[in-house]
Amino acid sequence: MNTENIEAKVIEFIASKVEDVDASSITAASEFEALGLDSMDRVQLLFDAEETFGVTFEDDEVKDFHCVKDIIDYINNHQPSSSSSEND
Repeated sequence: MNTENIEAKVIEFIASKVEDVDASSITAASEFEALGLDSMDRVQLLFDAEETFGVTFEDDEVKDFHCVKDIIDYINNHQPSSSSSEND
């Protein structure tokens, strides 16, 4: 998956998990707090994202996540089997 595909899929994923927020208003710059996600919501979101995107979030890295772009960047940098671009 390329970066643009990942960004779109992460935003779509988050939109499906966040209640009371217009999905079209979610961007890579959207902060979790602005989306109404408290710390427990963020933990659940990351667990769900691990299953959906096939990555494992490291505790020492996710503690600094504040916005959607943090998840996008992490997935971009930790994609399993990203050696082939044929799957884009």
